[in-house]
Amino acid sequence: MDTNAAWLDYWDGDVSLYVSRRHLEAHYQGLLAAIEPLLPPAPFTLLDFGCGEALMAPAIAAKGGRVILFDEAAARRGTLRQRFASIPGIEIPDETDSLAGTCDMVLMISVIQYVPKDQLAGLLARIRRLLKPGGRLVLGDILAPDNSIADDALALLGFGLKEGFLMDAVIGLFKTLRSDYRQARQKLGLSTYSIDGILAALKAAGFEAAPLGWNIGHARHRRSVTATAA
Repeated sequence: MDTNAAWLDYWDGDVSLYVSRRHLEAHYQGLLAAIEPLLPPAPFTLLDFGCGEALMAPAIAAKGGRVILFDEAAARRGTLRQRFASIPGIEIPDETDSLAGTCDMVLMISVIQYVPKDQLAGLLARIRRLLKPGGRLVLGDILAPDNSIADDALALLGFGLKEGFLMDAVIGLFKTLRSDYRQARQKLGLSTYSIDGILAALKAAGFEAAPLGWNIGHARHRRSVTATAA
């Protein structure tokens, strides 16, 4: 089974991991705060690869960025085009090959856990071709081998308490126990990496990489790294 294709089919449906509108908004506010210190000087071109809902895109575009949102899920691209149709500086292409050598930064947040390990090298090579020389790749919210569903649940409850959606988080966790996502996660699995493991994969793909001092995402037990096209 091609688990990458299976996950893509899942995300191409009407699914969401957000327990409430407040959860969705707080998530992207946190992503923006974590990403802002890493943004290159304007004008810049930023590709958000596997972008999801991409609610921080207008704020990044307002900082002088050409923001390109790409998601392999075709239905998601259609939703994004409707959402951002009137906002200058945001593009939603159907492919990335035409972007070769144009990107100052590529974001991949909560993406590589859904990519089979034997396909990671090909994905990193693809991303490297999109970057300008010296361009930066940011991998965020990386799952470690010792991470568990319990870790994720506790992180969500803590985030809900901090951001004012604790009750929704509790209800959402009970729903998740019976959800398609839990079944998909059990059936398809997620790819996990130690920091040394992901740094080695990036080095093999032609990057100079280092751990980031904070995670891009609310879960403190997950990690992020930055990598420069060598």
